[in-house]
Amino acid sequence: MRRYGPDSYDDNFCLKPPFLLWLAVLYLSRGFVLFFLSAAGSMAALSTDTVTFIRQSLRLETVIPSIMGAAVLYALLRRAPGASKPVRWVWTKGQLFLAAAALADVAIQLIDSPMLHGDAYDQTAWPLVAAGLDLYFLAYVLASPRVRDTFAALPVADAPH
Repeated sequence: MRRYGPDSYDDNFCLKPPFLLWLAVLYLSRGFVLFFLSAAGSMAALSTDTVTFIRQSLRLETVIPSIMGAAVLYALLRRAPGASKPVRWVWTKGQLFLAAAALADVAIQLIDSPMLHGDAYDQTAWPLVAAGLDLYFLAYVLASPRVRDTFAALPVADAPH
């Protein structure tokens, strides 16, 4: 593992996830996150228009990539010495989960692109922008040594008493 400054490590002496990794995880789990924001927004003081926009952003075909991203998000939030075996397993495979989520999402975005269906005048560029973001995060997750080192670092499991 490369050497990083002391501020790059958490209290468990594990490499902290960089900010861009947090963004990648949140972006790749956006369908899952939007679902909970929609539910919370219905109960909170969000405007009806905002809740409607969030609900319209949710699509059934984005569930699989979102679940893969959400699994990594959960492992990221639960990454601690006492983490369960499934959380530890997901964390060690996190780079692979995020890459698969990004590839699946690119495929979904490109299939849904109006421009690929012969409507080149459709001004809905979101599928292409989303695919570009997916490709950016895919490259980052696969090429960054810091990301690789972060997923290799797990807090030592608590010893059984």
